[in-house]
Amino acid sequence: MSANNKHIVDILIEERAPKLAALHLQNTIKGFENLPRGGRLIVVANHPTGIADGIALFDAIREIREDILFYANADALRCCGRFAETIIPVEWVIEKRTREKTRITLHETKLALESEKTLAIFPAGRLARVEKGILTDPEWSQSAVSIAKKYDAPILPVRISGPNAFWFHLFDKISKELRDITLFHELLNKKGKEYQLIAGPPIYPSELDADNRAATLMLKNYIETQLS
Repeated sequence: MSANNKHIVDILIEERAPKLAALHLQNTIKGFENLPRGGRLIVVANHPTGIADGIALFDAIREIREDILFYANADALRCCGRFAETIIPVEWVIEKRTREKTRITLHETKLALESEKTLAIFPAGRLARVEKGILTDPEWSQSAVSIAKKYDAPILPVRISGPNAFWFHLFDKISKELRDITLFHELLNKKGKEYQLIAGPPIYPSELDADNRAATLMLKNYIETQLS
């Protein structure tokens, strides 16, 4: 795509991304004494407000551990370049996945967990939506549960709450183009805003349902409706 035909979202990223590195979110955290100070770990969280969720979670975890890596897509990297060394690239859109992309993701995951690092995953892969008046994540990928079992890594469940992306959710019902434009406006509006992060006790692979889909549904329900 030529410079004159760039998608509006690409233009917004280029213009506004530098400001995202200085959001200075105000985190209120609870239960982070549950976060193990060493050893391989998978942090699983809901995704209510977008890329700012990752910044809030990063800031909360690094108070205890600095060995944090995130599953994130290319947009997150472009929007917040300071995370370049902490991101494992992942393609959440199934239609866009390739064998090479998957190989890279799996290889970097293996290196991270065998090095006893912390891997943070938003299984929704995209921003939560309002359904019947309730903000809820779309269906979660089973990746977090599968990885936890494969590498015998405990899962730290985290529930994130933050400012409502009003315009994003309004335009989500009307126009994908307008929705994507407001996404970056909403991100910049998060500067200095308060986020609440609640961590539950670690969940060990032996405690998970043998069926990955069932285990993922139970984990999603626990984080979204029971963790408080």
